[in-house]
Amino acid sequence: MTQISNVDIKELVSQYGSPIYVYSQNQIENNYNKIKSAFTKYYPKTKIHFSVKANSNINILEIFKNLDAGTDCSSPIEFKLSKHAGFQNNNILYTGNYESIEDLETVAFENVKLNLDDINSFKRLATINVPELVSFRINPGIGRGGFEGITTAGTDAKFGIPYEKAYEAYKLAKEAGVKRFGIHMMTGSNNLEPHFFGEIVNRLMNIAHDIFSKLDIKPEYVDIGGGYGIPYTNQEEELNIDLTAKIVTDIFKEQCLKFNFGEPELILEPGRYLVANAGYLITQVTGIKDSYKKFVGVNAGMNFLIRPAMYGAFHRAEVYGKSNLTTHINLCGQICENSDIFAKNLEFPEVEVGDIVTFRDVGAYGYVMASNYNNRLKPAEILVNDNKHKLIRRKETFEDYFNLYQ
Repeated sequence: MTQISNVDIKELVSQYGSPIYVYSQNQIENNYNKIKSAFTKYYPKTKIHFSVKANSNINILEIFKNLDAGTDCSSPIEFKLSKHAGFQNNNILYTGNYESIEDLETVAFENVKLNLDDINSFKRLATINVPELVSFRINPGIGRGGFEGITTAGTDAKFGIPYEKAYEAYKLAKEAGVKRFGIHMMTGSNNLEPHFFGEIVNRLMNIAHDIFSKLDIKPEYVDIGGGYGIPYTNQEEELNIDLTAKIVTDIFKEQCLKFNFGEPELILEPGRYLVANAGYLITQVTGIKDSYKKFVGVNAGMNFLIRPAMYGAFHRAEVYGKSNLTTHINLCGQICENSDIFAKNLEFPEVEVGDIVTFRDVGAYGYVMASNYNNRLKPAEILVNDNKHKLIRRKETFEDYFNLYQ
């Protein structure tokens, strides 16, 4: 690839250097409008909350604010970033896990939608404040994700209340004075099968009925989480979001009618779906080694894009101006770990030192998972909109890093 939106990649490297993260505002807006229109077409009371943990750059958050989205926050800093980006409390979800007293103190009086991780989360919250509205995250005992590390429900998952114990949590909250309720489930990430999301909703609604019918509660909102996937390889097919929306909302409306839930708000928490394919990591070749295998090294490593090392994930990589795949290489970074390999036995063009290599689909869980390992300074972030581009986070300097010491 040679362009992002209408901007030449060489122009970006010339102005900002490498490595750099680059995001396409046009693609982010297209992704949001696609999923929002698909769901609201079938159920108008659908609200999209962007999952801040996927990409927390405040300039990205401002894009979603201008699109009338909400945010889903998993930490106090994500909440504070949402506020700085202009989100009102009624457009903020807070979905922590193993929340500390300090975490809960940040949001206890803010009237945000709280998805609590456990009955003990509520007990800690109640020592600070009992809010009017509370929701609990349900673990349905099953889960599915693109990788084991991103499966967020099931018997081995650390998230949520086992559905068998959820009634006691809601009973405690109601007896403590909570007046309004929601319910939440998030079972995994990067799923590409529409019927999977229908299964989630069907299971959550039946669990909700078992709880709420005993307590004479109607849910104000039903939060079915995120998990909407994107293809990371040429062999994977894109998630059919319209079919997904149709399946989900058909089941949701049928169950609401059956269980006399009225018309609660349907909440989605996409992160990856909204920003992953809008992000690129632009690097340059720094070394080529003919060892027992052929290695091509670039000036970014697992410190800047950890998904391949952590999950075994794959990101397509393309060389600027070169498309003939004539050799097989191991593509790696500069970090002193043998796990710092982006791809093994990868079909690749013949390259030279200085060639530009662009990793695709890194807008989610890219920069936010970056580190200073090996004392490397984090790269800059750039936002592209049509033929314009701007710096939205500068590259770290040694002074930034050193000034943290006391």
